[in-house]
Amino acid sequence: MGNCVSRSKQPFPVFSSSSSAEKNMGNHISDGLPIAEPTTSFWTIPAAPISKPLSQKNLPSHADVVIIGSGISGASFARTLLECGDCLHVVMLEAQDVCSGATGRNGGHIFPATYHDYEDLKTRVGEDMAKKMVRFRKAHLDEILAITAEESITEYTQCRAVEGVDVYFDKPTFKEAQRKLQVYQCDMGEYAGSYTCYEGLDAQERFHLSPLAVGCIATRAGAIHPYRLVTSILSRLLTDYPKEFEIHTHAPCTSIDEPTSSCPFYRLTTARGVITTPHVVHLTNAYAPALLPALKKAILPIRETMTAQRPGRNLHASTLHGGRSFVFFDSPRKGFDYLTQLPEGEHELMFGAGFESRMDGGANAMYGVHSAAHVGGAMPIYFGAESWGAEALPTTPADEPDVGVGLWAEGRVKAIWSGLLSESTDGMPWVGNVPVNVAGRKAPPASSAPSALNSSTRKLKSVLTAAPGEWIAAGYSGEGMVHAWLSSKAVALMLLGEDLTEVKTWLPELFSVTEDRVKMAKRTFKPDVVLSGKKRVFSP
Repeated sequence: MGNCVSRSKQPFPVFSSSSSAEKNMGNHISDGLPIAEPTTSFWTIPAAPISKPLSQKNLPSHADVVIIGSGISGASFARTLLECGDCLHVVMLEAQDVCSGATGRNGGHIFPATYHDYEDLKTRVGEDMAKKMVRFRKAHLDEILAITAEESITEYTQCRAVEGVDVYFDKPTFKEAQRKLQVYQCDMGEYAGSYTCYEGLDAQERFHLSPLAVGCIATRAGAIHPYRLVTSILSRLLTDYPKEFEIHTHAPCTSIDEPTSSCPFYRLTTARGVITTPHVVHLTNAYAPALLPALKKAILPIRETMTAQRPGRNLHASTLHGGRSFVFFDSPRKGFDYLTQLPEGEHELMFGAGFESRMDGGANAMYGVHSAAHVGGAMPIYFGAESWGAEALPTTPADEPDVGVGLWAEGRVKAIWSGLLSESTDGMPWVGNVPVNVAGRKAPPASSAPSALNSSTRKLKSVLTAAPGEWIAAGYSGEGMVHAWLSSKAVALMLLGEDLTEVKTWLPELFSVTEDRVKMAKRTFKPDVVLSGKKRVFSP
């Protein structure tokens, strides 16, 4: 989860032609409404004040814009809309608690897939578009660093640049990675960024890894406390825009009805009441097909496992107390795992199973036993017994109940949870306006768009948004931290009817939602194929 779960978008068969993958994507994972997760994410303790219902006030009967979802996409969209718009009334609906979905349950990585995907993208979409897609991913680290600085939350969110290290344990895989890196650097030139390869003993000694490691590729990456990022921004927006912005939690949207002659707006039914609006914004990622059925088999839900673990007593030399992030690759068919470390507290290791858990999705939204066992024991193998050292003992003071004392286990694995991310069947996010033939319902008339009145004449002054409709940013394929922020920012500017000349310079056009793309994505879907993992780009 985070962003280091899905790197390449070309499927490879992992299961037989039976429906094993389909069962993992279907029977164990609902494509309906967000559920109350049965596991507690370490990120969400202590809970932010806005995570629970602020009041029991009724849902307003109407809003200019209704946002569905309160994760990183929702935070980016709301921030852009409120700061660039003009007196719009914006309501955010959340089915559970604020930031209780994928963002609050991910790995905290800002570690874009670059050389891993580039050659494949170049073949599929052409060199220019491949470069644009990679630049879009890379732009997120500096964008999020800038946002946290502007919000004065850099330290609180632990937002930082780190050394990102891809660690390889399979020689053919490492050699293929080096070849792909050369192709990437040759084509991207100065925009490639800095990468350094380390082989054998050099890699093991520099990063204090197991003797099993055959090589590493290191570059600049980032890490962040994702829950604090989202809840801080949404809290500030509620304070700065008390009349314009409101969040309603435990208000799942169960249906959207198209406008009628008596009601020229969308009519959204929720657990907290009914609300009408000219604009519906779908920012629910894996859950988007619940309200946009045409996207079923185009956006797939996948459950992943995450942990917070106490580091071995010698591990600081490897992880630099949160100054490094890692992705660990075994053979192409066995997948990869990913790791960041918190820079404070017990310096917990935020460790996720990139592929193990995909074959092991548990029922009722629990993590699978196989994935839990894997993540619980993998790190001393990756780093080696000497670099790991003796097991650490709990050090959290017993007089600080707000940090979860009594909630967490006392062994190496302090907390374990799972979360739902999405896979886009064609490997690209879905960003922008949702055409009516995809939405499956007609849009409100242009006359229903929000407008401003001249204060003296009380006559229409200007329309405040683009034409009414539905909008989306979803299907990040496990790469949300390097797709969601700018995708949602772009959607907000589209909805506002802004000049998109500058946006078009960085937003890949192929992310747009079209009927033809939906049809092609559905033809791509294969139930016996798992669509995941940058590991596949290293396959012979």
